Order: sequence, then structure tokens, then C-alpha cells
Amino acid sequence: MPDVYTDYMTRDDNEVQSNIGYLLHPAIVASLPPKPRIADMGTGTARFLLLLREQYPDAILDGYDISPRLFPQENTLPPNVSLGILDMKQPAPKELHGKYDVVHVRSLVAAMLPTDWAIVVRNLSELLKPGGFLQWEECDFAGAKYLRGLVGSTVDAVRFMGKHFRNTLGERFEHGWCTLPREMRDAGLNPVLTDVAASDRVAETRKTLTTSVTEVFFSSARLMAERGAPGAMTNDQLDEMAKRAREDAESGGYVRYELYVACGQKPKE
Repeated sequence: MPDVYTDYMTRDDNEVQSNIGYLLHPAIVASLPPKPRIADMGTGTARFLLLLREQYPDAILDGYDISPRLFPQENTLPPNVSLGILDMKQPAPKELHGKYDVVHVRSLVAAMLPTDWAIVVRNLSELLKPGGFLQWEECDFAGAKYLRGLVGSTVDAVRFMGKHFRNTLGERFEHGWCTLPREMRDAGLNPVLTDVAASDRVAETRKTLTTSVTEVFFSSARLMAERGAPGAMTNDQLDEMAKRAREDAESGGYVRYELYVACGQKPKE
């Protein structure tokens, strides 16, 4: 099946970290059975599941992605972690319906058209057991701010690349982070809980997060350069900008964006 994520991004193992302070929302944690079954959609390297296993060693953890490119070798996975192929934009196989206590999703804006969100929410809701939760995290990159953290620090190159990234994805950034609660309610999930955190809420992580998200900006820009897209920067321009962006991060300049979490519960029977 086609990997729509690569329309605007290259797949690599540099994942933007969320910094929301938890893996699962506290309300979800309070509802979990002793041996929960949890699915991670768009799992990539399965990093989320491997972190989750440290907290829930008895859980059954299944990861799904449209592409296996980033999957770890199967023989390196713990026995309670398994990975498979699934396209969230298509109805899930019947054997997965009602199977999970939690379905988790994060940071898929690059793979989503404005019309996709409601469809995917409905498809993923089908996977939940009665009383199970769908948790979805997305960042508001369109509202990102580029700040100087120290006297004399710079952030011009990171700001330029962030705006270039925003312009590349255009209207995609206007959906998801702000529309998921409504789409969850429309899919019949109730209650729907929301949370928001700032990426810079822990000062010690600002540099790491800025470096991580800047790599996302460059990943998209280099793909556009490779394809000769209109308005794309050249590789020489990108190399120079990458050098300047590293200097920005080293100087104390950083990106601040908001992280939105929506959690919807499937009604109990």
C-alpha cells in the first residue's frame, strides 16, 4: 500500500518527542485492567511501545504502520510486543474490532488530508473495547514561536525553516490538533478529554526538542529539493541553512509549540 507519509516527509528514526509529561493520560491509566491490550498506530520504530512496556510489563502491545521500513528486527522485540501493517484510512479488519483497551496515535499531520481526520477517528474507534480509550496527540506547528533563550542567542535559521515547513504542508496544519475533540464526539466517543502542554515546559529539554523538530523541517525540505518541487531550496542552500540552524540551537535559540492531547472513551455497554 502507498506510504502517504512520504508525500512530504522522509522516514527516519528521528522521532519528535512530545514532552507532555506522560505516555498515557491519567484518566486512561486509572481505567486500565491488570493486563491491558494497547495498540500504537503509525508506530514507526515502536519506541512508544517499548517505553510503555517499562511501565506495563504485563501489557499486550501491538504496533501498526502503513510501512514496515522503521520496524525493529522481530527477534529484538520483547515477547509481548508485536508489529504489523495497517492503513488507518481504510476500515480495520473485523478481527481487530473491539480488541483494545487503548489505541494511541501521535504526530501524523503530514500524512493527513483535512478530510481524513474524521474517517481515521471512526476507523480507530472500531478497535476499542467498550470503555476503551483513543488517545491522539498532535502539535500546533502553525502557531510555533522561535525564541532566544539566552542573551545573544539566535534563532533566525530555525525560524526560516519552520516557516518553510509550514508553507509546504499548508492547510494540513489547520486540522487535527484543533479538530480531534469534535471528531471524536462525532464518532460516538464520550466523554472526550483534552490536554495541552508547551514543548518548552521543561527548560532542560528545549535544545533536544529544537534539534529534533528542526530535523523534521529539513527532512521535508530535502525531499522537496529531491523532487524539484516549486519553491524548493537547493541542497547547497539547505546545507548552509543546516549549519546555521545548528548554531541557533547551540546558542540557546529554541522552538516553542503547543502539544494537544485528545482522549475519547468508547461508551460502556
